[in-house]
Amino acid sequence: MKNRLYSLLFLSAFAMPVGAHATSVQDAVMAALSYHPSIEAANQAADAAEQDRREQRSGFFPELAVTAQTGRVFGDNATSRGLVTTRGEAYSYLHEGTVSLTQPVFDGFATMNLYDASKERKKSAVLTVSDVKENIALRASQAYLEVMRSRSGLKLLYVQQNKIEGFKSKIAAMVNEGAADESELQQAEDMGLMLASMIADFEGQLVGAEAQYFEAIGNAPDADMAKPLVKKSDMPETPLDAVDFARNNHALIQKAMLNSKAAKYDVSAERAQFFPTLDAELSYLKSDKREEIGGESEDARAVLKLGWNMNAGGAEFARVQRSKHKRNEAAASARDMKQQVERDVRIAFSQYKTAEKRLDVVRERVRLSQGLFKTYQSQFEAAKINQLQLMQGNFALFNVKLEALNTEYSVLAAQYAVLASMGRLKEALSSQGG
Repeated sequence: MKNRLYSLLFLSAFAMPVGAHATSVQDAVMAALSYHPSIEAANQAADAAEQDRREQRSGFFPELAVTAQTGRVFGDNATSRGLVTTRGEAYSYLHEGTVSLTQPVFDGFATMNLYDASKERKKSAVLTVSDVKENIALRASQAYLEVMRSRSGLKLLYVQQNKIEGFKSKIAAMVNEGAADESELQQAEDMGLMLASMIADFEGQLVGAEAQYFEAIGNAPDADMAKPLVKKSDMPETPLDAVDFARNNHALIQKAMLNSKAAKYDVSAERAQFFPTLDAELSYLKSDKREEIGGESEDARAVLKLGWNMNAGGAEFARVQRSKHKRNEAAASARDMKQQVERDVRIAFSQYKTAEKRLDVVRERVRLSQGLFKTYQSQFEAAKINQLQLMQGNFALFNVKLEALNTEYSVLAAQYAVLASMGRLKEALSSQGG
């Protein structure tokens, strides 16, 4: 079974594409941020929001319209009947062109409010990119930690397996010599089977962890990975510190507030329907056809055009009320998002502190178990306990060490979860260096 571990590590090392691969959690996160398609999707949404802003901005500028037509026309009117002596109708080729320049002067401030709303939504889309990157950073770092935990646990398990085999050999020899009971060998065999089951579990966990790593980062984990260390200065001292930071900096809270602000501008834009519109227009028309149908003509104008349309069914009032409901929905969503983020921060901080306490306890248990095993060794040398009891003491020490290893990684994972819940995991990882 030991060969199975080496096979897993060998495949992990050589299944990677050619190029640089992560040896630290910072490298892994950077690779994930440059690869993951969800970030590309968020970037595309932000680019689309920028184009919407540009579209709304164009409403401040004049609109140029050019039309041209050519063809053949038929006319039977007072002019043709006065000029044509046969049948009173005429045919003619028509060549006509129009150019106009229209500058909006007043539209009830609709354009201004739509433009302001688009600016807020562009900022919101940029914050979406930031939040997606934060989530990818957490997924990448958690996958990195899980691969390291599984690999470290397997190494510890295989070392223990060698020890178990050694104890079993000695007990079997004693049974053959009549110095030990058959039940002792059976108990030793049972411990070996328990260990084999644990190895199978960890091998399965490693395969799953490597799959998560590949999905988040885009390549298989490197064979050489450095255990990360979170700076104490990066961690908040109290849950209130963590919540205060999240309130002022978390991308999701800021995004919800921007969406609420944009919804307010939408209401003002809909209210513009109750005002008349005023446009300034410059236009020029030139037409060429036979005299019998009108002849050549030119028309140049510089005018102000006033318009005011109201729907008798109250459509304008309905649109305003609808925009108000959406504004209220956005405001409520912003409050809800703030509460959700604060809840997640408090839960993550509580889990982090709980993991720290468990680590302190399990480290003390490791210290006590090491002392107890030394006592067992002394007693065994003094023939006060047998080989099976010494094996049991060694197995108990191993179990505590494995628990300590798992707990150490759970503390690291909890620290990253706290930083991500605050919206500053990427910042913290950058400050830690590669």
